[in-house]
This record gives sequence, C-alpha cells and structure tokens, in this order.
Amino acid sequence: MARARGCGGSGFTLVEILMVLALLGLVMAFALPKINFEAYRLSGAVRGAEGLLARAQRLAVTEQSNVNVLFDVANNAIKLHEDANNNNVIDPGERVRSYPLGDGVVYGIGAAPTRLYAPAPISFVHTMSGTPEIIFRRDGSASENGGFYITAQYSTSASDARSVEVIQSTGRVEWYQYTGAQWVKKF
Repeated sequence: MARARGCGGSGFTLVEILMVLALLGLVMAFALPKINFEAYRLSGAVRGAEGLLARAQRLAVTEQSNVNVLFDVANNAIKLHEDANNNNVIDPGERVRSYPLGDGVVYGIGAAPTRLYAPAPISFVHTMSGTPEIIFRRDGSASENGGFYITAQYSTSASDARSVEVIQSTGRVEWYQYTGAQWVKKF
C-alpha cells in the first residue's frame, strides 16, 4: 500500500502525546508537595526587608537627613519616613511609604530559639507613636543595634524563621536563617 502524498513518517500520534502528558502529571503530583514554598517566600521577604533597610541608609546619606524605618506589626509592613527636619515626627510634606512583608509572612520567631536578642518579634527600643523604629542618620549609622524576626504565617517548622539585624555603628544589615539546628548567616 502506498503512502499518501504529503504525510511524512515523523511526528507523534495523539495517543503518544496523551501518554506523555499523563506521565508528566504523575511526576508533578509527587514532586509538588515536596517543594517548600514557605521557604522561598520567607527568603524573598527577608531580602526585600534587607534591601529596604539598605535603601533607607543610602537615602539618609544622600538627603543628609534622618530616615525613620517603622515596623508596622499590625499590617505586616515596613514604613520608610523621610524626616527632613530630623524631629522624629511625621510632618506634612514629609514622604512616608509602606512596603508589605509579603504574602503569608509575619513578624515573629515561630518555634525557633532566639538569636541575639529578646524573643519579641522586634528588638528596637525606640518608637514613634508606639511603633518600633530604627533611625538611619545622615552619616549612615543607625540609632541602635537590634533587629527583627519574620516567619511564615501558618508555619509549625522552626526552620521557617529568619532574623534581620542592624549594626549601629555602620548601619550594616545582616540576615540569618534558622536551619533547624542553628542560625546561619546569609547576608
């Protein structure tokens, strides 16, 4: 029997394509539950917070005025206040921006042990209207040593804890991840 003109011998049949899709579906069904999405969210959130703190420090040096970083626990956000007159009060015309921590990320340590400071989610002592804050000065230094913890909102694992810390003299920001056995510096 002769082959019809225009029909090549290469290609896949519908049955072959459906079998490949079924196999991919089985592989995904076994692989997806093993992916720890919480860890990726937390690492993204901690890098974002680290970037915001570094941004606040650079802004203080560039603008030659204080930048207050407020930790809004109720809304799981970080606020940057450009304090043009250095009076530690949000005055009309001064810019205040709010940045959420991220979906499913909250202030807290969860089941992990404390690292350097109290088990409270935020160790900064200074406050503005009852909200914990750290102030970056125009020389790049910070108002105090301290930090904060973040974790996944519904986490039961100690390894879902992250710690962000600020060094007072330099304003440098470092972050740590709890591995289940110890805190490891990640920068």
